Amino acid sequence: MPTTRIAVLTGDLVASQQSTTQLLYKQLDNDLEALAQRHNGAWSRFRGDGFQLALHQIDAGLDAAVALRAGLIAASPADQRWDARISLAIGDARWAHDQSLDDANDAPFIDSGRALDQLSDTDRRLVLAGVGPAEELVVRYLDEMLDGWSTNSAQSVALCLGEPGITQARLATLLGIRQPSVHKRLQVARWDLLNASLAYFRHYLLHHDLLHHDLPPITTTETQG
Repeated sequence: MPTTRIAVLTGDLVASQQSTTQLLYKQLDNDLEALAQRHNGAWSRFRGDGFQLALHQIDAGLDAAVALRAGLIAASPADQRWDARISLAIGDARWAHDQSLDDANDAPFIDSGRALDQLSDTDRRLVLAGVGPAEELVVRYLDEMLDGWSTNSAQSVALCLGEPGITQARLATLLGIRQPSVHKRLQVARWDLLNASLAYFRHYLLHHDLLHHDLPPITTTETQG
């Protein structure tokens, strides 16, 4: 079987609580299914809180990771914050979207899993394996941006990602709020910066060869007191 380049997202849920487990899983499943349909891919869940999403539309890899986190944060109950750790890897694979992910072992599946394992030792929740130092810094910045979102910010971004080119008037209708309030929510979410960053990475993922093995350790920076 010939190889083709794919994007693989591997993740696990953060701080899921038993009282809302089924609601959380339903939200995750719905989001994974929507992204697989939108970007020509497939998904699976494993070990309870773990999941994987493989996409043939590789330029949508980082968009999908952000959309997953935005969807979870947006749907969080008032007394909880739903989120996920997600690693993304790009590479050649013999996997086809109508095949099961359970036994997939091509390079991007391995690299994505390794990167997720490294995330567990840090406070970070988003990583793109094999990128250069400049791109890694941008992903780290985006990660911290997402960490600061309220449910309102995440909800607005999730709608923007789910319907590219959506107008603020349409957002206002969907959210049941006035258009100036939509504008404010998008400002707080730093949507313009996020949208520009994702556009850059769409081009980057299509035109750069990313590393597939011997991944460097994922670093984190602690503020000194």
